[in-house]
Amino acid sequence: MAQRAVIYIRTSSETQGEKSSPAEQEADCRHLAHEKGLQVVCVYRDVEKYRVGNRLVEPSGSRSDRPVLQAMLNDATRDKFDVILAWREDRLYRGIRAMLTVLETVQDYKIEILLAKENFDAQIAPIRAWVAQMELDGMKERMEMGVIARLKAGKANTGQNRYGYIRIGEQIHIQKEEAQWVRQIFTWYIQKTPLNQIRKRLIAANAPQKGSSISRHIQWSRSSIQAIFKSAREYAYGFKTYSRAGQTFQIPVSPILDMSTYELFVKMREENKTHPKHRRQNDYLLSGHLKCACNLTWRARTATHRNSRKGEWVERKTPISTYFCPQPHKELRPPECPKSVSAKQAETQVWKKLYEFAMNPEFLHAQARDLVKLLQQRYEYLQKDRGQILEELDKESAKRQQVITEARIKMRADAIFDARMRELYTVEERLKRRLTALEQEIDTYARLDWEEKVKGYVADLQAGIEELNNANPKTLEELHLVFLLKKQLVDELVAEAMIDGKRDIQVEFRAKIMDQELRKKLLDFPNGGEIVVQL
Repeated sequence: MAQRAVIYIRTSSETQGEKSSPAEQEADCRHLAHEKGLQVVCVYRDVEKYRVGNRLVEPSGSRSDRPVLQAMLNDATRDKFDVILAWREDRLYRGIRAMLTVLETVQDYKIEILLAKENFDAQIAPIRAWVAQMELDGMKERMEMGVIARLKAGKANTGQNRYGYIRIGEQIHIQKEEAQWVRQIFTWYIQKTPLNQIRKRLIAANAPQKGSSISRHIQWSRSSIQAIFKSAREYAYGFKTYSRAGQTFQIPVSPILDMSTYELFVKMREENKTHPKHRRQNDYLLSGHLKCACNLTWRARTATHRNSRKGEWVERKTPISTYFCPQPHKELRPPECPKSVSAKQAETQVWKKLYEFAMNPEFLHAQARDLVKLLQQRYEYLQKDRGQILEELDKESAKRQQVITEARIKMRADAIFDARMRELYTVEERLKRRLTALEQEIDTYARLDWEEKVKGYVADLQAGIEELNNANPKTLEELHLVFLLKKQLVDELVAEAMIDGKRDIQVEFRAKIMDQELRKKLLDFPNGGEIVVQL
C-alpha cells in the first residue's frame, strides 16, 4: 500500500528572483513522489494574500498563521496523509515560530517531510530556521534604514498617492485634474451640500478616482470622500506624512487648498459633529445576529435627543432605539432591505419565536430521533472500518513473519532486510494510529445517550426561559441582569435572524446539545451534533 503524500506550495514577494513558481514547485514535488512511490492525495497552495485584522498580508515563510498551512496541519491531525512534500524547507517556514508550528505537528503525528531540492533533517531544522529568521530580520532592517534615510532627506517613499497628488520618482507633484476636484468637494461641503449629494455629483461628472490594486465595487464611496475631508490640513499646509519605525516624517508638497477655505471647513466640521450626549449605548438583544438581503450585520443606536426646527438639540421624552442596515450606498441596497426597524419590534419578534422553539420540544425531539438514526449508521460504519483495519494488520503481521523467515533461509543481506522491515513497520504504525482513533470514537458513540441529553437540555432551557418571562425587575441593575441572561440565550440559540422588506424576521435556531469536548471527538458527525430549526 503506497503511502499518502501531500504537496505544500508557497510563494510571496520574498521569493522574487528565485525560480520557484507554483507550477515548478508542484512539478518537482510530483517527480519526487513518483521516485519514492508515493500517492499524492492533495496539493495545498499558499500563493495569495490573506486578511489579518484590517490588512492584507502575503503568505510569508515567517508567518505561522498562513490559512492553507493551517488547513494542512489540521488534516495531519486527522490522519489524512503520511508525508509532506515541499520544494525547499523555506517553503514550509522561514522563522522560529513557523518552524515550531510545523515540526510540533509532524512529530506528534509521525508525519514525514521530504524536500525536492534538498535533504530534510529534523535535528538541524531549528538551526536552519534560526538562520533564515536572522536573514529575514537583517533584510527588513536594511530596508527600514534605507527608507528612513530617504525620508530624512525629504524624498518621497513608495505607497498610495493621496488624491490630488502623484509621485514621480522621489518627488510628489500636484495632479491638476484631481486637485480641481479636491477644491470642488470642499466648496460643496462649505455650501452645506449633503455627502450623498456630493457623491452623486462626482459620479455624474465622471470625476476620476485613484487606481487601486483591488477593483472598486462602487464608484466614489462615502469613505473615499471622507478620506479627502480627513486630509484637509495636509491639502492646506502642503505636506505628506509618512510613519516609519515609530518616527513621523513630513515631506513638503504644494498646497491645494487656500487657508480661508480650510479655516471655514474646520469651523463647519466642528459644528456638524454629532454631540456624544445625543447618542447613548443601550442594551441590544440582537446585536451580532440581525441581517438583511444586503448580507450585512445590522448595527444599533439609541437617540435621546432630536434636532428642532431652530437647529437646537431637544431631549426626547422617550429615547428611540433602532436597528439599521450599515450599507451606506443606495445602489447596493436591494429592495428587500427595510433599512431600519424599531429595536422593540425586532426583539419582541425574535424572543417570541425563541419561546416557541423552546416550549415546543417536538421540534428538537423529532430532529434528535433523526440524528440518533445517523448516529447508529455511523457507529455501524465505524465497526466495519475497524474490522477491515484489523484484517489489514493481520496481513501486515503475516508479511513481516514471511520476511523474517525468508531472511533466515536465504541469508538475505542486512540492508535489504532492514529496508523491508522499516517499510512494513511504517505501514503497521499508520494502521495502528487509525485503529486507536477509531476505537476512541466507537467508545464515545457507545456511551452517548442522545435522547436523554435532548430531554435534559430541553428541560433546563424551558425552565430558564419561563423564569426570565416571569421576572419583574424593579431597578436598573435588575433590568440589566435580565437583559444579560436573555442575551446569553439569544447568543447560544440564534444562528441567524434575517429581516425582510416587510420587517418580518425569520430566525434559524441551533441547539448545541453536546459539550465542546464531545464535539471534538465526533468531528465527522453531521452539523457537529447541533440541532437546527427555522421559524
